[in-house]
Amino acid sequence: MSPTNIEKKFQKSEQQYNSLFFHSSNAIFVLNRFAKIEKVNPGASLMTGYSSDDLLKTKLSELSHTKNSAQLVESFEKALDGITSTFKTEMRHHSLKELTVNMTMVPIEVDHVVEGIIVIAENITDELKISKMAMEDDLTGLPNRRFLTEKLSSAIEYAYHQEEKLAVMFIDLDRFKLFNDTLGHLLGDQALKTIASRLKFALNDFGILTRVGGDEFVVLIPQLRSVKQATDAASQLLEHIRDPLIIDGYEFTITGSVGISIFPESGEDAESLIKSADAAMYRAKTNGSDTCELFKKEMGYQLHEKFHIENDLRRALERGEFSLFFQPQFNLATNQYCGEEVLVRWYHPVEGLISPIKFLSIAEETGLIVSIGEWILKEACFQKKRLIERGFPKVPMSVNLSLRQFLQKNIVETVKSVLDESQLAPSLLELEVTESVTIDINRTKDVLQRLLSLGVHISLDDFGTGYSSLQYVSQLSIQELKIDQSFVQNIGKEKQSEGIISMIINLAHYLNISVIAEGVETEEQLVFLKTQRCDKVQGYYYSKPLALKEYNVFLTKVINL
Repeated sequence: MSPTNIEKKFQKSEQQYNSLFFHSSNAIFVLNRFAKIEKVNPGASLMTGYSSDDLLKTKLSELSHTKNSAQLVESFEKALDGITSTFKTEMRHHSLKELTVNMTMVPIEVDHVVEGIIVIAENITDELKISKMAMEDDLTGLPNRRFLTEKLSSAIEYAYHQEEKLAVMFIDLDRFKLFNDTLGHLLGDQALKTIASRLKFALNDFGILTRVGGDEFVVLIPQLRSVKQATDAASQLLEHIRDPLIIDGYEFTITGSVGISIFPESGEDAESLIKSADAAMYRAKTNGSDTCELFKKEMGYQLHEKFHIENDLRRALERGEFSLFFQPQFNLATNQYCGEEVLVRWYHPVEGLISPIKFLSIAEETGLIVSIGEWILKEACFQKKRLIERGFPKVPMSVNLSLRQFLQKNIVETVKSVLDESQLAPSLLELEVTESVTIDINRTKDVLQRLLSLGVHISLDDFGTGYSSLQYVSQLSIQELKIDQSFVQNIGKEKQSEGIISMIINLAHYLNISVIAEGVETEEQLVFLKTQRCDKVQGYYYSKPLALKEYNVFLTKVINL
């Protein structure tokens, strides 16, 4: 007796079901009403790592993470009531690793009675990993810029409807690229991971920390109660950045600059809030770094101005827009002219004279300071040689070496080449370096010794403003310390500054190092420095920085005195 059409359809349907069951890449479990597994497909074994026989001896709940047990029970009970449900859960693999799956429970109904349940589990572990990778910074494990943009957009929408404020803090590590280039990217990466951990610990779920660039971090603070709450948080983060780092035997200090923007005052969308915080961060850097600044409207213009200055700065050297100025120095014991410091000025063809405060920091950031610094050194030596040939006093000339210049591998060869080419006596050249050169103390000692072997002198500039002054000054081959003008300006105003000056002078003299104070403008400052036995001074009290023509007039008067 041949099968009826109904029987044929039933057989075809059963074959289709079996094909789907056995060939599906998803794991399929057939459960009885007591949640015991009665049948599994090959996909279940592949996904879980257990054999079919082992799976048939267990319950589904034993394969699931205990934290999802309530969800599992709820969905199972729904299926018994004839309701299909889908949810995300974790399942246990035979290797004990966890799998993330989308699980669907479908009731098996026969004559409107639920006799069992089909469970379909789709493995989405790799998909989630890819999604997580797209939102996560590889080095630090922090959320990345993409995550920030999406989260910030959502936070802005929520804040708008709730009539709340939120803050965005843009954090940039000061001179980190120089640190990275000096000690290597491996130590640099370790430093970034350490700082990221510190910042995350300091925030303690108070804000959302993200890494958006090499040494740039952004913090989102939702539901902001007050602006002070944001500035206090920024100050706390700066403290954690400032704590000394000890990595692979090196101990050093890194500082940061923080810019803060507030919704809705500083911007009404994610991009404008980040840009505003970035502009405020740049202002913090120009104000000396290791500080925070709140965004103000004029900062947007300043960021735009910075962009144009950087572009024009790249062409300024080839156009001959730089010129040298000379500020004379005086011996305090004799009140006689005894040297000069060389300073650079930029005459922009449209903007006119641009302050060194504006362009030198940009030149340092971009690396343009290396080529500009080499030009200054060469031009200064040639001009000094011509002054000597005209019969002016043979006193030393101080030229600043930026940190980037000092870190150049060929710096000693560059100085030697300039001296040879200009035929200037090495004893008339004094190179000023800042305390930041101690970032790699062993290399610094070697380079300074090689420079001294050329016959030049070394001065430590801006002394007292760094973190490692007393620790390293005795190890460096230097002949002079220059007291930073920030201390000199506070003479007669702050006892602390006066105490620091006195300490610096005593320390230097104990080490047989001479001391020069810059920024001397008043009689009171001069008298105090004399009583402390400071050796030399420079500043507007005696003379402002002079262009070459003016300096020739000054030197002529000195000769005729």
